[in-house]
This record gives sequence, structure tokens and C-alpha cells, in this order.
Amino acid sequence: MRERKKATSGRPARVSAGAAQKGAILIVVLWVLLALSLLALSFSASVRTEVNAARNTVDQKQSYYMARAGVEYAVYKILEAQNAFNQSQMALQGQLGQQQAPDVFTGSVRLDLADGGANVEVIDESGKLNLNLAQAHLIYNLLIVVGVDPADADVITDSIEDWRDQDDLYRPNGAESDYYQGLEKPYFAKNGLFDVPEELLLVRGVTPEIYYGKKGLSQSGERIEYYGLQKYFTTFSTFNRININSAPLAVLASIPGLDYDVAQEIVAMRQEAPLSGINDVMKSIPGIPTEVGNYLSMMRSQVYTIVSSGSLNHSEVIGRVRAVVRIGGIGPKPYTVLYWNESNMEM
Repeated sequence: MRERKKATSGRPARVSAGAAQKGAILIVVLWVLLALSLLALSFSASVRTEVNAARNTVDQKQSYYMARAGVEYAVYKILEAQNAFNQSQMALQGQLGQQQAPDVFTGSVRLDLADGGANVEVIDESGKLNLNLAQAHLIYNLLIVVGVDPADADVITDSIEDWRDQDDLYRPNGAESDYYQGLEKPYFAKNGLFDVPEELLLVRGVTPEIYYGKKGLSQSGERIEYYGLQKYFTTFSTFNRININSAPLAVLASIPGLDYDVAQEIVAMRQEAPLSGINDVMKSIPGIPTEVGNYLSMMRSQVYTIVSSGSLNHSEVIGRVRAVVRIGGIGPKPYTVLYWNESNMEM
């Protein structure tokens, strides 16, 4: 009996069929748990993405309406400034030599709201070059001032003139429909006046970079902005002359008889007080030719571009509105919208 037990104890232990089956089930269960965990993680990520998308949509809507509120607020500030000017003019009636210079409301304003607000830039359109009225040498000079290569400036200037005239005869560096029809996406030259400044993007030589502008470094390492024709051209102002109180530095520098340094002096003068006449400028800055007065105006502006950027305190989403409004007119509102753009493209 003892010998049989000894012999038996030397054999390897056999795994029963039930134990093997339990091990296989355990492995299957582990695989199932792993699969369920991966599904749960995937579902969680999907839900998180949907929640963020929904939050961004809500933030976008809220920031958009803050931007719209910024437009209304800017119009209010313009009207407030003009009313104050009218009252001061009435108070000075009959007092010779006491008339004030026309007020020009430009610059930046901030509208603060409960959960965010809007940063608003107000730009006077009468200080820009009118695409439909500006003479060719003014267009060319402005292109050079903002950094466009002279050869490209020739092409753009002639092409602008070809675009707005009513014939199919092209200038030496210009373009008519035969050129535009040869492009990958062909179209015809308008042979008519520009409706909006964005039409420049259809004109030969004008790239998005030239139209919207780009930032870079000067030779001295200073951060500067090149091009940006949208800031200097308009189709909304009806003035044939440039408002000296609101013209951007580059527009002033493009006037024959003025250079960049003189234009900087004029800008510095009007920052102290609105300019009342070109004669005052000529007295303060000797050497300005009298012909400069043919390009300048002190007319009171009624057309403004308003760029409003709305944002929330807890979000990086920005809603942006670019509008051009004419102050005054007949209707329930004290202004008329001439242009409205809600895209977030560079403005």
C-alpha cells in the first residue's frame, strides 16, 4: 500500500477539464472588459467633443451678439460726438473766428457687458481714397507708400483703371476680359464702378496678402505692417477729396507735395486738436506747396466703418462684425447700413 502511494506521488498533477474551462472563461471575460473599457473611453471622448462643440456654438452666438451690440454702441458714440459739436457750433454763432473744426469720431471704444464685451474700431471713410474717383497717380503713390513693388504697383494701378472704365481697351500694364478669361477660374472684367472694396481681389496683381495686409519686420527690426489696401480704399464715401482730419498716414503721404515725414507731422498736429484748414498746416509746416490743398478737405464725415469684435470672459471664441454705416437719413434709425460682413476673415 505504501509503495503504491509513493509511485503515485511522483506523477505530474492532471488539470481537470473544469479548471481549464474556467481559465478560458476568465480570459474571455478579460477581453470583454477590455473591449467595454475601450468603448467607454471612445464614447466619453465623443461626448466630450460634442459638449465642447455645443459650448463653442453657444459662445460663438453670444460673442456675435456682443459684436452687434458693439456696432450699435459705436453708432451711439458717433451721434453723441456730432450732437456735442452741433451744440458748440450753435453757442458760437455770430462770433467771428470762433468756429470749431469739424469733429471726426475715430479710434477705439470698449463696450463692457456682464459676461464679456466688445472692442470696437471706428474708421472715417472720408479719409480714404475712393476707388471710383481717385486719380491714377494717387493710387500708384499709395501702393508705393504701403510697400508694393513699383512694377507690381504699375500693374495694379493700370488694372484698376481698366476695371472701372467702360471699354475693353487695356492700358500698358493693365488687364481686360481677355486676361481674366485665361485664368484657371475665368471671369469678365467689370467695366464699371467698384461696388465694394473687396472687388480689388478680382483685379490683376492684387493678392489676398496685398489686400488684407501682412505683418513683418523692418530693416531696423521694428514690427511693421505691409500693404493692407482694405484700410486705405473706399467705395462708400462720395468725397473726391481726402479728409485731412481722418486720413491714414499712408494716404496723406501719397498726396503729391507731401512725404512721409510731413504726413507724420500733420498726424501729430491733429492729435492735439482737429485741423480747421490747410492754411494752418502750411503755416506750421513750411514748404508745403499750395497745390496740396486741391487734394484735401475738412468736410464733416457721415460715413464710417465699424469693426466690432465680441468676446466672452471665459472663452477664446471671437465674434466679429464689419459694418459701414451712413449717419443720418430718413427712417426709424438714425443711420443706414451700407455694408455688413460677419466673416472672421482678416478685417
